[in-house]
Amino acid sequence: MATPRPALLLLLIPFVVVSAGAYTTSMHAPAVLTNATNDTGGVLTTIMLNLTPGTGAVNVGGPSSVASSTLDSAATAAAAASTYMHVNETEYNFNYTIMDRNISVSGPSAGLVFTLLAVSAIQHKQVAHNFTATGTISSSGSVGLIGGVLNKVSAARDAGMGFVLVPYGGGPGFENLLYYMAQQEYGIPLVQVSNVSQALAYINGVMPLQPTQPDMALSYPLASIGDSNITCSDCNASLFGELAGFTLNFTNSTISSIGSDFASAKSELASNSRLFSKIEGMGYLYTAADFSFLDFIQAFTIANEANYSIAGASGLINSTSNYCASVVPPQLTSSNYEYVLGGELRQYWANVTLNESQQTLDSAQDADGLVNSVYDTASSVAWCKAAAELYAIAPANGTYVQESASLRTAASDAISKARIYGNSLYLQAALEAYNNGDYAVALYSATYASVFAPGAPNMTESQLYSGISANIANATQGVWPSQFASQAEFYMRDSLASSGANSSAYASQAYTTSLLAVQLQKDNAIINASFVPLAQTGASNAQVLALEQSVMQLSDILVINTTLLLIVLVVLLYMLLNRGHAQPPRRRRSAR
Repeated sequence: MATPRPALLLLLIPFVVVSAGAYTTSMHAPAVLTNATNDTGGVLTTIMLNLTPGTGAVNVGGPSSVASSTLDSAATAAAAASTYMHVNETEYNFNYTIMDRNISVSGPSAGLVFTLLAVSAIQHKQVAHNFTATGTISSSGSVGLIGGVLNKVSAARDAGMGFVLVPYGGGPGFENLLYYMAQQEYGIPLVQVSNVSQALAYINGVMPLQPTQPDMALSYPLASIGDSNITCSDCNASLFGELAGFTLNFTNSTISSIGSDFASAKSELASNSRLFSKIEGMGYLYTAADFSFLDFIQAFTIANEANYSIAGASGLINSTSNYCASVVPPQLTSSNYEYVLGGELRQYWANVTLNESQQTLDSAQDADGLVNSVYDTASSVAWCKAAAELYAIAPANGTYVQESASLRTAASDAISKARIYGNSLYLQAALEAYNNGDYAVALYSATYASVFAPGAPNMTESQLYSGISANIANATQGVWPSQFASQAEFYMRDSLASSGANSSAYASQAYTTSLLAVQLQKDNAIINASFVPLAQTGASNAQVLALEQSVMQLSDILVINTTLLLIVLVVLLYMLLNRGHAQPPRRRRSAR
């Protein structure tokens, strides 16, 4: 049986020589069905490429319809593959066939698959069938982000794929979290790639597979940073310390509820929390609370895996909205206004974010949209928890005050300044607060928009350090100014202890944060000057209204009683007068 094989090969040699430029190969490609708002909406199709000598034509056939975005993606893939292989694209025709005929194909996310097929066909190599890939492609060969990760990975798992190539998620953040969760949920490695070269290195075994990691672990050179030197007169830092501790506690509680499937993330988050406790002990109170807040969002998203459905995400949004509405601020005083206004500010941010969460849910086209909605809702939960704690720790002393109409102009001016930077969360909250007559909160939020929206300042590190030091020196009055000055100090020291890109990034953060501290101190001066005492000192607005209603009711009762009394007196007087005018009684005559 072994004898015919050489003869067969000899017969094939002329064919191979004649068809030197032609080659056919195929690979699996994941796709998402329309409105796939659960993880069963993904499918794994097969794409075949027939590469022939030609003029550079690129075709995509097979399905009932193929959108222009898919055709453009295939053309870009052919160009990228030709560049990578250093061949002339116009010497080939690229004929792609998607093997599912009864579907409509739309979108550019098969770009990476198209490119890998083209490279392999030019090399006359078959693509392995033990993996799949997804990602857009550029003419330079870079791989771009896509949607429907959960749906596609679910389909890959069901089809028995060994791993999935996905676009690089950009480091810590929502995309990396989504990859990690999909990987752990479906038990299939997600390998992130930035370009075609990386993808080929993985599929050809040049590089070992590197599954997605949680990428949540943080590290700071605390010994080099040292304790905070920021001091603030009449700030009562111990109260703010309660907020930091409260934030760490509710974050730790959420971390504890994470399931065993996400043990790596749980371990990293718990380690971070211990680090944040040390930062709190060094006097950087807001910094510890801020870092813990950000970890809460990731922990909440993972812990709410069971709510990745329309009903589940909707329930989270509604319960969060109800909770936020139940958090009621105390009456403003000259001593507690920073805590109260700080809490109200966060409630406005929460409301804006909840609206965005609902919009994300309503427009979700795949399971990723559901996770994104839960992710956004987490911020609202944390903000309303922080607001409740700020109200709880707000000082109870001081004179009861209310905003005067003069603050409206300051808020309006601040909003006008912030508008040039686009429609940020902070600007939306500022507009909502302004329309509700909460001008102090509107002023605060507009300041956040003006400081954070422009992005990193265009300054050298030397200029940044100089500006940071000057801003910190001018932000020592008030709870929020001093806390942000402390955070700016933390970032600046971290920058000095770092090098390269990290040093520049931390210096920019320090400058922006120090600028916020200065601006909030100016806001406090404006707000303080606008306050007027309440006529009914010691009573909240609701209590004052209730008292006014009670007085009015009592007044009505007194008027009614007085009227009745007058009527009774008139009747008695009338009866007495009638008795006086009646005939005298007859006397009996004596007997004689």
